[in-house]
Amino acid sequence: MTKQEAAQAYLCRDPVLYANLLEALRRGSAELLEAGEEGVLLYERGCGAYMMSAASPAAAGRLLGMVPADCDLFVGHELAYFEQAKARWGFPLSQICYSAAYLGTEPLPLPAFDGALRPLDRTWAPWVLRHYSHAFGGLPYMEEAVRRGVLGAFPTGSNQPAGFVGFHEEGSIGMLEVLPAWRRRGLGELLLRAAVNRALERGALPFAQVIEDNAPSLALQQKAGLTLSGTRMFWLMRE
Repeated sequence: MTKQEAAQAYLCRDPVLYANLLEALRRGSAELLEAGEEGVLLYERGCGAYMMSAASPAAAGRLLGMVPADCDLFVGHELAYFEQAKARWGFPLSQICYSAAYLGTEPLPLPAFDGALRPLDRTWAPWVLRHYSHAFGGLPYMEEAVRRGVLGAFPTGSNQPAGFVGFHEEGSIGMLEVLPAWRRRGLGELLLRAAVNRALERGALPFAQVIEDNAPSLALQQKAGLTLSGTRMFWLMRE
């Protein structure tokens, strides 16, 4: 069995929790460092993160030891080594999340919408930056996000989107925002389903990650047809 095959065999045990790892392997953005019965470690070139799963404390210690000392971004898929990893590199920031994924092959039906979904071009990047409530990375990040593909929901008669959705560097669906005046009208579900369908068109595995205490977003993922992971994962970062 090749290292790639070993990684696939391990990760397919829980394709929802490991959706980001599976997608990194599929799209060829992963440098696979270790794979076997006890875990997987890879470097995801899109976002510059080391991503890991370990089946036991011993495996976690061994795989963490393979991550370079200058690691700036780390993703773990078991909370058992969260504190160990955080202390190892002195990461000041962390996020604990659930993974969500759509494992079907058929496009999701879109809710009725009096308007049109349209891709946003680069000229919209400053507007997206101003209206995204969790903006990070500044204008350069938003310009790259638009290049990857951001969909805007334009109500009939409006020249501005009521909301938008895009994809982060490692392939996850994100940047889902509905402007305050348009909330509670089903636009979040519309945009999320549209992003799932866009990922399917690209041959990608549609997945997202939701901060553990964001109950409305967790409910939205399920309403839209995605499956939530049974356990949590985490990100460690410097900024």
